[in-house]
Amino acid sequence: MNSLGLLIKGEFQRLIKYKIFQVGFAVSVLWILMLFLIGKENAGIFVPIFIFMDISLMTVLLIGSSLFYERQENTLKTLLITPVKLSHIIFSKLLSSIYIAFQSTILIALVASFFFGVDINLLLLLLFSILISCAHAMIGFLFAVWLKDFASLLAAMMLYMVIFAFPSIFYAFGVLGRTWEMVLIFSPTHASLLLIDYAFYAEVRLGLIVVSLIYLTSISYVFGRYLVFPRYVEKAIKE
Repeated sequence: MNSLGLLIKGEFQRLIKYKIFQVGFAVSVLWILMLFLIGKENAGIFVPIFIFMDISLMTVLLIGSSLFYERQENTLKTLLITPVKLSHIIFSKLLSSIYIAFQSTILIALVASFFFGVDINLLLLLLFSILISCAHAMIGFLFAVWLKDFASLLAAMMLYMVIFAFPSIFYAFGVLGRTWEMVLIFSPTHASLLLIDYAFYAEVRLGLIVVSLIYLTSISYVFGRYLVFPRYVEKAIKE
């Protein structure tokens, strides 16, 4: 347990060292400034989307960036030859991604509630943000351990946004009709957006919420167990 505590402490130190903590906070502030520009009348429409983008897309990018920085400093192999469990290493990184998601979610939600009068089930939102950040952290891990460089990560992120994120955003603004709903549910970003909308008291069918919860949980486990963990060790050995 002591080694796990040291890993968590080291992970948060790396968040600050690589400026990931600072970038995450700056992006949250940017969303808040955009809310003030949008105005109170339309804030309720944009707040869920801003939070969705922050705890899904930003989690993928920040986790991926953090692992690439680690690879540049050749720290993966060093970590794996220490008497710590691989599961503890991954858990410490997941915890850091959850923290960044919490930081963004709480900050944006509180501002939206107090300054714009947006109704939010904060407890439900925070619980959902744990699952959403875990699933997208695994996607970020997947990109980082399977791609060769940071440029490839950025290209993969753009492709991910085009295929998954943009259709969900278009659906949220009514550009895509409800006939697309059963197709979009297979998108991790759309499942995330449905959960966030539900926490904002939007009318979302309970069946879709259940499917979204199961889907994101499955992504977190399957990606981690079969795609990320084995490749993580292989990357460290090859460095």
